[in-house]
Amino acid sequence: MLGFGTAPIGLSNYQLPGYDQRANERLSLDAVAAAIDRGINFFDTAPAYANKVPTNGWSTDRASERMLGLALEGRPRDRLFIATKNMFDRMDAPGIRASLEESLRLLKTDYVDLFRVHGIIAKPFRADNWREFVNDDVLATFEALKDEGKIRFIGISGYREEALCAAIESGHFQVVMPQFNYFHRNAELELVHLAKRRGVAVAPMRPLTGGLMKALIEEIDPEGTLTADPYRVAMQYILGFDSVATIPVGMRTVAEVEHNVQLVCELEGRRRAA
Repeated sequence: MLGFGTAPIGLSNYQLPGYDQRANERLSLDAVAAAIDRGINFFDTAPAYANKVPTNGWSTDRASERMLGLALEGRPRDRLFIATKNMFDRMDAPGIRASLEESLRLLKTDYVDLFRVHGIIAKPFRADNWREFVNDDVLATFEALKDEGKIRFIGISGYREEALCAAIESGHFQVVMPQFNYFHRNAELELVHLAKRRGVAVAPMRPLTGGLMKALIEEIDPEGTLTADPYRVAMQYILGFDSVATIPVGMRTVAEVEHNVQLVCELEGRRRAA
């Protein structure tokens, strides 16, 4: 159920004063090892999870994929589920193939379990026009890569639930990744129910709210008198949907891994006992 989201590994805040890349990489590699030791086998990455360049464009250093490849090297491949995405600006057949080949090289594997169309943010990605961006050539390329054994499942991520519902209805995708958490609940209105009916797995984006819950509690309780764990509240919410196949939580340290594993074990234990 609990997955390892690698965005924090790649989005490293390298421009902050005192940032130590080697120390960050050691923390990241230790965190992945700790996750595997504690039974986590789903790892979610993407080319865009990388050091940003000064122009705010997308970097090509692919830090997340590179470090995940290092961390997983030598591990039994058949016990791991590795998910990545295509690069934002590679939405043509040659670009998609090139993006995947680079991912395979960095991840040190000859296939990925899940390859997704990465969410289209800067365009009007709606139910009535999503096929303008995910057109026949894009879909055919993903299907061809699946037939070639380079990917096992095809997915799509994004921020527009109506577009993702249309994608589910199309029958082309086995996994959908909406922004879905305690604060962003639109997916619970239709998407999660549609996905369940169509046999499509849901892997929520930012399942623990991307820090919003912690920020809210700190704002309403600056003295820290409340004892509520904001991440427990967020995790309990997302665990309530049986169409959610995995919860890819962004983690960077061993302490974060241990905290999230403990949360899921406690909440799942209580739910089974109820």
